[in-house]
Amino acid sequence: MMKGKPTPPKWIVVRLGGDMNWWLDEASTDVYWGEDARGLLDPRQVEYLVEMLEEYHSYGFQRQLLDDAFQLFQLESELDDDRLRLAPAEQDEFDAGGQLFALPLINDEETGVYYDFLDVLSAARIRKLNATHSYVRDCTELEMQEELAALDRDRYVASENIHCFEAINEILQWSPAEWDEPGS
Repeated sequence: MMKGKPTPPKWIVVRLGGDMNWWLDEASTDVYWGEDARGLLDPRQVEYLVEMLEEYHSYGFQRQLLDDAFQLFQLESELDDDRLRLAPAEQDEFDAGGQLFALPLINDEETGVYYDFLDVLSAARIRKLNATHSYVRDCTELEMQEELAALDRDRYVASENIHCFEAINEILQWSPAEWDEPGS
């Protein structure tokens, strides 16, 4: 196990939220929850990310970062009330064809390999945008961070939790608001 990674739980119970995302409900060991609920990726989201992140390799994204940022789980049993009990997966790498759930690894200071993954993904997104678009000036990570931080403030005021899939997608879909997409 990498230094800085929290100890993964032996089992977790997840519930299906009204937003159709899976959220951590219980864990066998003490897991950092933060101020809000903890979301985890479901098998469909895992498959989507594996496919989407392939195109970022040429912009500095390394697949190992994805594997390191999450603890993988598989279905152990179905419980009542839209809840599942999950056990650690036998594999420790993402597989686009597997039925895996993925819990972001977050330390109690809201730091850790998951946030490192988001930082590297943000940098790769900016490199991709600047390489594939003819902007008058290059976009920057600071611009992205400021816009995404504004979204987070709006969610905080509305008391909404951000799911990890949504946070990752916001990075993958971000583009400067005032700039047009190519061909438009």
